[in-house]
Amino acid sequence: MPLRVSCLVHLCILVMLIGCAVHKPVAVPGSSQAIMDGRDFVARVDARMPQWDADQDMARYERVEIATVKADIAMATEADTETDFLRDVAKLHEDWDKLCVLDQQLQREFFI
Repeated sequence: MPLRVSCLVHLCILVMLIGCAVHKPVAVPGSSQAIMDGRDFVARVDARMPQWDADQDMARYERVEIATVKADIAMATEADTETDFLRDVAKLHEDWDKLCVLDQQLQREFFI
């Protein structure tokens, strides 16, 4: 019985170490301000995406732009290096701005 418990404990520790090694952090605390700002922007945009999906009246016209922004969020989230992350955040900014402009145009056309 003690041998089984010992093996189980060591197996759990090994799984935790292997599992932690799989995740690659984009930035460590104390990283550059651009990285921190980028992470905040990605989180804010990601939090707003359910609102865009819920707007059934205009979502069908914005489908391509919404999908592009979601893909940008995924790319930024999975970036391996800071350079890749910053590039993905810049692309997300561009595509987010395009989606916002399209949404404003559609609101003017539908509701005025």
